[in-house]
Amino acid sequence: MPTLAAPTTTRSPPFHRRRKSWARNIERCCCTTFAYFPLVFVYGLTSWAVYVEVNVSFIGATYSDWAPYIRAGIGILLYSLANVSYTIAVFTDPGSPIDGPKGNYEGLPQYEDEDVQEAATVPREWMNGSVTAKSTGKPRYCKKCNSVKPDRAHHCSTCRKCVLKMDHHCPWLATCVGLRNYKAFILFLVYTSLFCWTDFLVSAWWVWQEFNDRVQTMQGMLVVNTILLSVLGGIIGLVLSGFTGWHIYLLLSGQTTIESLEKTRYLSPLKKSMENQLNDPNRHGLTAEGSSSGAASPNTQSVTDRLKEIHANALPGVLRPEEGDVSLHNSRNTSPVPPPAAASSSPAHQSLQRSYASMEAQREQERYQNYLDEVDSEKLPNAFDLGWKRNVVHVMGPDPKYWFLPICNTTGDGWQWETSPKFHEAKDRIAREREQ
Repeated sequence: MPTLAAPTTTRSPPFHRRRKSWARNIERCCCTTFAYFPLVFVYGLTSWAVYVEVNVSFIGATYSDWAPYIRAGIGILLYSLANVSYTIAVFTDPGSPIDGPKGNYEGLPQYEDEDVQEAATVPREWMNGSVTAKSTGKPRYCKKCNSVKPDRAHHCSTCRKCVLKMDHHCPWLATCVGLRNYKAFILFLVYTSLFCWTDFLVSAWWVWQEFNDRVQTMQGMLVVNTILLSVLGGIIGLVLSGFTGWHIYLLLSGQTTIESLEKTRYLSPLKKSMENQLNDPNRHGLTAEGSSSGAASPNTQSVTDRLKEIHANALPGVLRPEEGDVSLHNSRNTSPVPPPAAASSSPAHQSLQRSYASMEAQREQERYQNYLDEVDSEKLPNAFDLGWKRNVVHVMGPDPKYWFLPICNTTGDGWQWETSPKFHEAKDRIAREREQ
């Protein structure tokens, strides 16, 4: 007699699944290969440029003339510094909250809403010093990395991890520009810009002299390479110089590219009084009869649940809600009048109407306060601008001797940031205005 359950057998995966897995591996290998193509391009283009520049420098030169040696030496020096800076910027880890020792940051929470675990695992002094935390005062959290995110840290979908003081993801470096490799990136831009202008001047000067028949005529591919170098050197030098100037401005002002292009939403100046205002039973001017329906009142919700509800629909233009959704609440009382109930309405129906009116009034008040937060956030200056001198020392290192060498001596650990006194003054001023 046959049994009811047939014996189970292990079957190999279908062919179409194996084919998809094989195609996925091929795609991943191709993407990895193409990601490093810019490195080959940069090394190859700069090597070709220095080769042409050195050859052009010695055209028609004599042994007693030192000018060709100076031109060639400057080109070789800038080429070496640019490529060394580029190599260090590419292969230096920008820093991540999930890598390396974290000091007291052990046993990080696995879920965002683990309030007790977060409070136990994150030092209180770091939470109090954060200026881009969530409006509850807790640190920002990355669900993909299962790690808290300090100020100025962001998650890179390309690198698949959070980056400390993330500036941007550079495709020409095939990595992120962050805390540890930003100095090398700046030096690479500076030296490459100077190298492009040097190549342009040397090659363009020869082309000008050639048109006036004042120099020895070259034959072969060197003529084509020289003309091509003058064109590429001028175009790339012009574009790269503007990009370099922009990053020098960011360096002096203590900003990153993300912070300059996107509105950084700082922690509310009235954050400490938020919970007391939310839990105030007289916040909406309810009567004793209306406040007696505690089961249906929204005041019984937790602060986290209310913030989630308030910020379910983020304001347009805010691209990074992980910067900390701010929700301010002041002491204004909104006293909605419940709609008049019909004579035949029961007491339960009237209680539901009062609860619904109070909930709608609370939501409207919180939306308005959230709008005020956005306006006040735009008035706040950059919290991390400590003055151009201290900003330069932070990125380039404390010793000026090593400022122009591609040495990773940036100060700070990326977890704790000193804030500007101007930021605190502006925050206190806004808090006083809101409390009036």
